[in-house]
Amino acid sequence: MFSFLYRTLIFIGVILLCIHFLVLSAVPTVVISSAQQVDNAQSVNDLLDDVSNVLYQKHLGHQITLSEAQAHSLLGFMQRAYPSFSGNIQLNRGKGELDISVAVPQWFTVRFLNLRLVLNSNRYVDIESLSLGKISLPGNSVLKLVTWLVNTYTNSTIAAQAQAQINEVIFNPENVSVSILPMQQFLKDLKRVRESIHFGGDPSLGLRINHYLNFLMNEQSIPKSHSNSLSLYVREVLLEAQIQSTLETAHLENEAAIFALAIYAGNPRFANFLGVIPPQKQQILSGKFIPTLASRRDLSQHFIFSAAIKLLSDQGATVAIGEFKELMDRVSTGSGYSFVDLAADKAGVVFADYLTHPDTASVAQHRLAQSASEAIFFPMIEHLPEGLNTDAFAQTFTAVDSPEYQAMIDNIQARLKELSLYH
Repeated sequence: MFSFLYRTLIFIGVILLCIHFLVLSAVPTVVISSAQQVDNAQSVNDLLDDVSNVLYQKHLGHQITLSEAQAHSLLGFMQRAYPSFSGNIQLNRGKGELDISVAVPQWFTVRFLNLRLVLNSNRYVDIESLSLGKISLPGNSVLKLVTWLVNTYTNSTIAAQAQAQINEVIFNPENVSVSILPMQQFLKDLKRVRESIHFGGDPSLGLRINHYLNFLMNEQSIPKSHSNSLSLYVREVLLEAQIQSTLETAHLENEAAIFALAIYAGNPRFANFLGVIPPQKQQILSGKFIPTLASRRDLSQHFIFSAAIKLLSDQGATVAIGEFKELMDRVSTGSGYSFVDLAADKAGVVFADYLTHPDTASVAQHRLAQSASEAIFFPMIEHLPEGLNTDAFAQTFTAVDSPEYQAMIDNIQARLKELSLYH
């Protein structure tokens, strides 16, 4: 027995040393400013339109062109969402090179996982090489292995089908063009595979969301109006959550209540992410009946979407999504960069975090159930700039993460800290 344990420890030690010296490095291969990368975020608007066409015009083939500026913007967004990540891309004729560095805490220091991926132009996904630290791997062989693993795990051919959707990949010095076959059948097969696999999580969450969603859809105490504040619905649903909760389950009930609000007063499509059957349009608040915050429907949407996304993802990703969306809006056809919208995004994140923390969930229920005032959870928006196009943004704030920009972010954070819900 001792001999077996000894050999096992030696084996684990060798694996750890290999990872330490061969896979992880003392320095990152990518050192780049995310603020500089996301400064071209407005260029992503056209890319999102192309992606939307692929999903909505499923019976047609499409060609998506990703420029180097768009690629850098998306990598910058990733870094702002996950600060341990940094990435860079270089496009050449016939070849594209992607470098990624991820900071990995190890013992008493930080080392870096450096990955390099080289792809070639071809009529399929052609990975010339894949490097993981000091280890070089045959790219296409790794792709075949991953495809086999995914197909085996899902008991399907979905990974092979995904590759088959790529009709052609062409790299040029300034962009990469991907030709995609019609997605209709593939999306049907993907949905079937997704429904056949249980990805973990709380199986009772859907039941709780349905409870609060039905409660909101049948709530009679709030007459439908084009000027109702979201705070009215927050109060009612938190009153119900208080009734349904014990001290140990308050944070779970609050989580379900927030998701129900996002479906009912935000967008029924959230139901698709939560395993809940989307309600009919006439059953939810839509159009002129969408509730307001600070007398604006758009701020109510920013707030509740950010709260729900926070619960679906990491907080950093939620904040980065809101910021990136505002940067995209700086184009002349957009609504312009808005620190007001960003304040609503951040307010939603803080709200969700406070309501779903076990230590504060019950207190949050009590405070919100006692008041229909939005002032306890939504900040003042006076003197926050909005409607800034690219030139106006650069003239006033120079760039993302400049001292002027950070001062405005600090101002928003200070307003959030003053809200009575959190005291």
